[in-house]
Amino acid sequence: MAMTMQLKLFFGRLRRRSEREEEEMMTEPPTISSCEHSTTSCERSVATSSTCSTVLSSSSTLQRIDSSDAIKSEETTTSADCPSCWLCLEEGSDTSGKPLIRNCSCRGTSGYAHISCIVHYAEHKGRQDYGSSNHNFNSVCRYFKFCPNCNQEYQNDVQCDLSKAMVSFVERKLHDGTPRASYLRIVALVDRLFVLSAGSNNACTSEGQVICSKLTFLMDGMDSVMKARTYYALGCFYGSSGSLKKSKAYLETARNLLQDADDDSDSSVRDIADIEIKLNCSNASSDDVDSLRSRYEETFAKSGRETTLTIDAGVALAKALHSSDRHIEAEKLLANLVATSRRVHGQDHHCTKSAATALQGLTNELLEDPSRADSEFGDIDGWFKSI
Repeated sequence: MAMTMQLKLFFGRLRRRSEREEEEMMTEPPTISSCEHSTTSCERSVATSSTCSTVLSSSSTLQRIDSSDAIKSEETTTSADCPSCWLCLEEGSDTSGKPLIRNCSCRGTSGYAHISCIVHYAEHKGRQDYGSSNHNFNSVCRYFKFCPNCNQEYQNDVQCDLSKAMVSFVERKLHDGTPRASYLRIVALVDRLFVLSAGSNNACTSEGQVICSKLTFLMDGMDSVMKARTYYALGCFYGSSGSLKKSKAYLETARNLLQDADDDSDSSVRDIADIEIKLNCSNASSDDVDSLRSRYEETFAKSGRETTLTIDAGVALAKALHSSDRHIEAEKLLANLVATSRRVHGQDHHCTKSAATALQGLTNELLEDPSRADSEFGDIDGWFKSI
């Protein structure tokens, strides 16, 4: 009986131990041999290395692509920013070493050209227009005077060079002895004389005197309007060279011829107004101011605020206002004209320079004598006119 009880206890412990071991085996994670672990780690390392290499290779490729695109972009930007001749499409100087020039109202990188290319182009277009059956004198010489891109007159040194080239072209290439060839020669010489009137060196004076002699010789065959314009050019030239008495005589003759011709074209009306300003610049009457104001307002309404005609008409009005002691109104007008011309046509355009010079002269006079500005408000009518 005691032996039986001991055997039961012994087998019970064995069964419980066996059950415990089975439970432990069920809860323990499976063990991996060192060889298997080494193989798995190696595979993971190779895979990771391959992935990193792929990423690095892709990154390097992207960097090369980005770098290439950046270089191309930089080259494109540099090329776009570098001006070229709009006629021959070449950058830099021409074969004779003369640089690209631009003296009109073009902006950005447009409008640049070689002076030799402009002359060649203007001569080609001039010959075409001269040979056509319906040509007019302005079209033959137009491309020597106006930029075909912005349709504004060439300025300063470019204008000087092209006006000289225009005279040479007409005298060398269009000398067929016909009346229209003679008329074109007069047109070219008159325009050249106007350009020389703006110069102040001895070379301009010498060349201008030669042209004056030529025009005096050719004057007999002119119509009244062309003769008036010739006298006007002579008056401007002699005025710029200091011969004021001769200048006044020519200007008065030009004004009388234009008035007798009864020509109401814009150019004739403008010439008469300009001549009146030159003849009466020291003592502008209220009639002069009113007529110039009407001209300025009509030009403004017809062609807009920003055209050279409007700005020139505004400068003429401002000078007349200044001469009639209406200084504040003149100063305000000139300040607006300078800002508009500088923004639209550029710092070196003749309109900008003309308005800026007039404004500077007026400002200097008022600084030297402030009482002149105060005198404008001496009566209530003057005060109302100024505002």
